[in-house]
Formats: sequence, structure tokens, C-alpha cells
Amino acid sequence: VFGSGWAWLVKSPEGALEIDSSPNQDSPLTVGYKPVLGIDVWEHAYYLKYKNKRADYVKAYFSVVNWDAVSGKFADGKKAG
Repeated sequence: VFGSGWAWLVKSPEGALEIDSSPNQDSPLTVGYKPVLGIDVWEHAYYLKYKNKRADYVKAYFSVVNWDAVSGKFADGKKAG
């Protein structure tokens, strides 16, 4: 994501996993995608701790993701879709 916004792992309407991004506070729900995992990459999310080192913030974020929960969100989405 360049600038402010979010990066998403989403389930497409066809049921595939895709990587998407959205500017500002926009949500993938508004275009028919089901969010499975999201990361806020606006400066306000990381600047106090990481300054301008967004990559360090992203690395730290992925070190604490509960992948079992993410997998469950995808599986739940498969049942609902």
C-alpha cells in the first residue's frame, strides 16, 4: 500500500484467496470481498513505536498473527459462501 490505507487478505466472491488494498478507511466488504486478515498501514498505526520503518512494523505484525484464527475465518467464509 502506498500512502495511507489497509492491506487485506480476502476471500473473493468466487471463493479464492486474494491480496487486496484499500485507501483510507475503505473496506473490502463494500466491493463484495470477505476480509480474512487486515493490516492498517497508516502512519498512525506504527509511527510512535517504529517511526518511518513501516517494514519493521509489518514484520512485527506478522510475528503475532494467530494463523489458526485466520484459517478459521477463511473456513467459515467457505461455509457461508
